[in-house]
Amino acid sequence: MSNLWLSLSKQVTAILLVFLLGGCSTVGAWLGDDDDETDMAETPVMEAPEPEMPAGPTPEELLAQKDQALVEQGMRIAAAERELQMMQEENSVLKQELDTLKEEAEETREMLEQANESQIAAASQAANLNIPRPVAPDGGYGLHLASYELRESIEPGIAALIRQNSALMQGRPIKIAQATVRGRNFNRLIVGQFDSRSDAEAECRQALLLISFCEVVAFQGEDY
Repeated sequence: MSNLWLSLSKQVTAILLVFLLGGCSTVGAWLGDDDDETDMAETPVMEAPEPEMPAGPTPEELLAQKDQALVEQGMRIAAAERELQMMQEENSVLKQELDTLKEEAEETREMLEQANESQIAAASQAANLNIPRPVAPDGGYGLHLASYELRESIEPGIAALIRQNSALMQGRPIKIAQATVRGRNFNRLIVGQFDSRSDAEAECRQALLLISFCEVVAFQGEDY
């Protein structure tokens, strides 16, 4: 029986000890608020970490960028070289055309000089030999240069001939002769005046270097 009371006493003592310790903790918590605030105040505040800087390109990326820049520069240089080649080809074509025009102009000049020399030589020979020049009847010879169905076309036609060969038209008398060809009536433009047929033919050959049509006919018709 004594053992039972001893066991119960130990258990009651243990329970009382537990309640006693729990009450002390609660009271300490009530009474220890200032200590907790002091502990919180003394706790260091953690600062926010600074943002990390973005990482730069790697050596491989830098090399790739350099290669790309070189490729683009090479493409621009190739395009510029193609344009330069095209310009050189165009200049070559233009030079050939210019050389051709120069050759044609030189040939025309030589033909004109030969025609003038022939006329001068023939006139000088006739003067030295005192050979009378044949005179055409009824006003001599003229150069038939164009034909117009409408009278209104004559004045613009003369203006066009003057632009093509002003020396041929300047100061020369003009006649308009009526002609019927295949049932159609035309107004023939005739420029004169030449006493000999040979002079008219020589002038006609020279005129054909600059105009498309010339024919030696009698200088007859209506004065214009």
